Amino acid sequence: MIWELVQYAITPVHLPYVRPMGFLKEAIATAARSKRCRTAWAPHYAKCRDLLLAEAHACANKRKALIFGAGTLNDIPLAELATLFDEVWLVDLVFLPAARKRARGFANVRLIEHDVTESMSAFYQGELLVAMPQRWLNDKDIDWVVSLNLLTQLPTMPLAWLRKRRTQDENVLENIAKGLLQAHIAYLQAFQAPVVLIADREAQRFDREGTCLETFELWWGLPVLAAEESWHWSLAPLGEMARDFAQTHRVGVNRWQRSISS
Repeated sequence: MIWELVQYAITPVHLPYVRPMGFLKEAIATAARSKRCRTAWAPHYAKCRDLLLAEAHACANKRKALIFGAGTLNDIPLAELATLFDEVWLVDLVFLPAARKRARGFANVRLIEHDVTESMSAFYQGELLVAMPQRWLNDKDIDWVVSLNLLTQLPTMPLAWLRKRRTQDENVLENIAKGLLQAHIAYLQAFQAPVVLIADREAQRFDREGTCLETFELWWGLPVLAAEESWHWSLAPLGEMARDFAQTHRVGVNRWQRSISS
């Protein structure tokens, strides 16, 4: 708890809604969970890093790499990417001190605090508008784009905020969640560079004996993109989320290869 309080006090925040909407608190909670679940999360992190490194090597051009959902940087092979690309741009709403310290070790790595949905400012004001993101689509120097363990998290905090601000029809909130997911996928597909999407597909809960108690989807009823490859992430081992069950997510990969020569 002391670590979390210190992080909340010392983390610089530039976007006005990050603290009041709970994004900083959530980032700290995720970082704390990653420490507690270090062993359980290690295979997932390693799979992400290995896959991204292979995809990066396959890029025809290597000027700018753009990674959405960079967060703690634990699932990114940062040193290798910094060697491969002229510039590496890491995008998230907030970066904790540990991520900032790590990024400072590379002259060509840039941390960018940005709302990838381009909708949070509206939600902060209580407006029910889902935007179609536009930033960077016209940057012809971007040769590789990644959305990393981000997609299914996009609706979580804005929906909580909207519920807190006013009583909303759950159908309206569900449509906002669907809109955020659809807009993000459309945004990724609008880039001319190769794109890699790594995102949760479904979750399962298991009892102490390893029996599956339930399976539930994470895409708010939207058709789930068929994954080109997938693996399981032990998100919450027994005792992390509840005493009586563990939760595992199936993570899948999609690629859009539309590279244009420089």
